[in-house]
Amino acid sequence: MKKLFIAIAAFAALVSCQSLKEEWQPVLTFGNNEPGEMKLWKESDLASYGFNGTITTIKEMKLQYNKKTDFEKNRTSGHTITDNVWIKGQVVSDDKTGNLYREIYLQDATGGIDLKLGKSSLYSDYRLGQWVYVKCQDLCIGAYNDMPQLGLEPDNTSTNEYETSYIDIQAMIDTHVFRSDYDTPVTPKTVTQAEITASLSAGFQGDLWGTLVKVEGLKYGNEIFALVYPHGILAHKKENPYNRIFLSDAGTWGITTWSMSKAKYIEYIQAGNFDSAVVGSGATKYGNILTKPKDYANQMGESVITAFGQDANLTYKEMMIKYATANYVSHYFKMGSTEIQVRTSGYAKFADQALDSRIVGGSTVDITGIITIYSGSAQMSLITAPDDKDNPSVKIN
Repeated sequence: MKKLFIAIAAFAALVSCQSLKEEWQPVLTFGNNEPGEMKLWKESDLASYGFNGTITTIKEMKLQYNKKTDFEKNRTSGHTITDNVWIKGQVVSDDKTGNLYREIYLQDATGGIDLKLGKSSLYSDYRLGQWVYVKCQDLCIGAYNDMPQLGLEPDNTSTNEYETSYIDIQAMIDTHVFRSDYDTPVTPKTVTQAEITASLSAGFQGDLWGTLVKVEGLKYGNEIFALVYPHGILAHKKENPYNRIFLSDAGTWGITTWSMSKAKYIEYIQAGNFDSAVVGSGATKYGNILTKPKDYANQMGESVITAFGQDANLTYKEMMIKYATANYVSHYFKMGSTEIQVRTSGYAKFADQALDSRIVGGSTVDITGIITIYSGSAQMSLITAPDDKDNPSVKIN
């Protein structure tokens, strides 16, 4: 059964190419229309799917995580759950604003989990506060840079760098994910700096990850992080430093918006904001974006130059414009000495909204969203727009 799941997931990934990309993609939304009628499952209905009446907490389920190394050329995979394990959690996220992509977050009294459902417009099927049962047997508990995720076993494609794959076949969703009663949406928990640092110390097992929280008294750090892939066809892999540009360690790079739509990204490029940005990663560097791959033929190797094709004669800046897409941006805030990144998709409806001048000027803010861990740092994803009229995710003090 597991191998069949892997084969189906690999086929789906090959067709859509979506699971092979690190950055977010557009989320199709349908305005404010209410979801249609859906079957709401009771525990008594689930016996035919193997439910034995026992609910495992999300925290207990995550304890099963056992990272496997040397998977398919030194990649890693998570732990496939073989026991009849069921969890139940409330939906604490939605993708209506476009700031989340092909995932929902479920939360119970013990913690949260990122469920990789692999569909867009999930808010139309999974409402905030709704209870959801998940049959975890034959699913895979893994991590993305320490963040707990529940999905399928990783596919065998050479470009996959993830410990799990999306559950993106509807028949598979229908046998593992069961929507239940509607309930009052979860109230964000106000968390302290001590609680955040404790979860950071616990890594994957941190209690906060995947939960809806409110963090108070944050100050803007006037620093951003973004990872840009100048060539749109070459694989977006860490093993390809010649196709990676990091915007970090140099203030905000002139980025004044929460993120960058395609149009805004091109605008920043043409304005010269990124001219000093260096191509490469780690200790491997190839000069700034005004240079061409051809300029580094000896360093890159003939096969790499061939992979660029005619684009090897373009400057990286020209390539960035030619293959421009929307790009995420992480803005750095601080709670005391603890750094928290607020990451926003370039496809979010509020991507091109400018940060309020009061935030940049030093006013403290309270931010509400899903808190996650990313490579040892705390990160937050906004669910509503920063200035949403009914439920703003950013409150300026």
